[in-house]
Amino acid sequence: MLKNVQQRIMLSTLLLLAIGTADYFVTGEITTAAFYLLPIALFSYHNSFRLFYSVLFGVASLIVWMIADYHTHPYSEDQYLVINWLFRAPLFIAAPIITNRFFLEKMQRKIISEQKASLEKANADLNKFIGMAAHDIRNPVGSIQMMTEILLEDEQIPEDKKNFLKMMHTAAKTSLLILNDTLNISKIQSGTVDLNKVRTDYIPFINECIELNKHLAEKKQQTLLLETEIDSVKVPFDKARLSQVVNNLLTNAIKYSEMNCPVTIKISFSNENPGMLLTEVIDQGLGIDEKEQATLFEPFTTTSNKPTNNESKTGLGLAIAKRILEQHNGTIGFKSEKGKGSDFYFTLPIK
Repeated sequence: MLKNVQQRIMLSTLLLLAIGTADYFVTGEITTAAFYLLPIALFSYHNSFRLFYSVLFGVASLIVWMIADYHTHPYSEDQYLVINWLFRAPLFIAAPIITNRFFLEKMQRKIISEQKASLEKANADLNKFIGMAAHDIRNPVGSIQMMTEILLEDEQIPEDKKNFLKMMHTAAKTSLLILNDTLNISKIQSGTVDLNKVRTDYIPFINECIELNKHLAEKKQQTLLLETEIDSVKVPFDKARLSQVVNNLLTNAIKYSEMNCPVTIKISFSNENPGMLLTEVIDQGLGIDEKEQATLFEPFTTTSNKPTNNESKTGLGLAIAKRILEQHNGTIGFKSEKGKGSDFYFTLPIK
């Protein structure tokens, strides 16, 4: 590479001297300033050159041309000579800048493209590794949870020992939740999850999700309200995957709301995006600080809010929901204000 660069510098310099010499000795308008741009471009186009040296070579080319022009093209008045030089000078200075910047940007785009491909491969390998690790760890953790449940049913175990078993059971349950979420997101990100889309009536599906979460709401004396003017609408979606999205939004609304605060689920046709079905989960809970909103859908990201009843959180639920909806060609977003609750909404294409 260095040899090629040296050859390029030598060739461009010799070419400049040859053009300048020809321009000096040959009478008539045989060569013009356009010929000087060839050695300038040849010198400047290598992307490792500093812009300073490229401009310096452009200035040297300008001086060579000015000497040749002064001796071979007599002007009737000095002002015409100055005007001609002022007209040509920007061209000589702009040529190395444009050439150098063009190839520099080209090099940068190539580097970025290579880094992006390398990063995507690294992410795919990492997701595969995480998925395998989570899968292998999930079985023994599930066994611990099941065995502690069996032991807690034994009436012969003293109460103080049962307290330790309860802590073990809670820890195992939380760990299993994190492992399941990690396994889900690693599968989705690596593209190993195939959706089983079936055209299904959406309203009964939402009612099923509400029923599944009623027991969580009742513990905090909360009410889950469904508001919709749509009696029936069939939408193509993967029921198992989309239930993860709806259940995550409902459990979050319940977890981050105080006692007796209602949670509302609204379903309507989207006005902003025709052909899309809009679902909103609205709570009157803690809300999200504006500083924390930008990274809310990134994996393993949690807010400073603590669930009002010390429920567990992993920071993966919303990231999983976002990717599932993207696979459905849908979108997800939210509106929230600290201390005034949140409105999480998502859209699904009806066709």
